[in-house]
Amino acid sequence: MVREKEIPTTKTVPKPVYIRLQLAAGEAISAPPLSAILGQAQINSSEFCKVFNAYSLQLFEQGVLLNIDLFKNPDNTYYFYIRGISLPYLFFQVANDGKYIPVEKLYDVFALKAITIAIPLNFSSAKLFFGALRGMNFKILL
Repeated sequence: MVREKEIPTTKTVPKPVYIRLQLAAGEAISAPPLSAILGQAQINSSEFCKVFNAYSLQLFEQGVLLNIDLFKNPDNTYYFYIRGISLPYLFFQVANDGKYIPVEKLYDVFALKAITIAIPLNFSSAKLFFGALRGMNFKILL
């Protein structure tokens, strides 16, 4: 009698889809380019916009530009994480005449950004902050 061997099969577990977005709080609309990006991941864009707008308005004022991480699981559920306020948005909000930022407003911007991404206010985070400031060609008014 011949015994048949069972061949072990390895299942590949699909990984979640990761999408990084920048959206204004309370102003996400189901239109291109957002609908095209979400459609590629098979996420209902109108449902996402309703949920995102409601949640973001609980935390931030309307129109604040936010960095979003969106994850879609293999079972077609999704969740998003708001990483904080966009740093260039903060710079442009406090800048005078385009590219000049008063030094008194810098600490407020630095503290607000550090709070929204939960990092300590220390020398290395200040170096990152001023590197971003310098990289965007902003000038500091003393």
